[in-house]
Amino acid sequence: MGLFNFVKEAGEKLWDSVTGGDDQNKKLQDHISSLNLPGSDKIEVKVADGKASISGEALSQELKEKVLIAVGNVAGITAVEDNVSVQQTAPEATFYTVKKGDTLSGISKEVYKDASKYNKIFEANRPMLSHPDKIYPGQTLRIPE
Repeated sequence: MGLFNFVKEAGEKLWDSVTGGDDQNKKLQDHISSLNLPGSDKIEVKVADGKASISGEALSQELKEKVLIAVGNVAGITAVEDNVSVQQTAPEATFYTVKKGDTLSGISKEVYKDASKYNKIFEANRPMLSHPDKIYPGQTLRIPE
């Protein structure tokens, strides 16, 4: 649990500006649902002034982290407050913010000291990532142990 910061200008564009309210809560909730993450229907999102607060119960640590980055990687969201409990505990992944010129293999080499482990990062960020080459500066990625 805690507060995670994100790059405001990076991410999927779901609206013109982030002020909060039921419409933005619903759009973020629909965004999470569209990812078809098992158990994501038990997660609730509230938005106010660029900050998203996520609560509920996740099936796993992995699901919780995927929801956090899916919400944080929406343009206009600057922070995500994590109030999600987890049924199946596991070690927490670290987060990495993509810089200009980064590739998954480059990130893998930096993190794991082995560029060929890029697929581990790709799989850890599916379904938010559709292809290993489709990352962008400012995007936050899960980096599993």
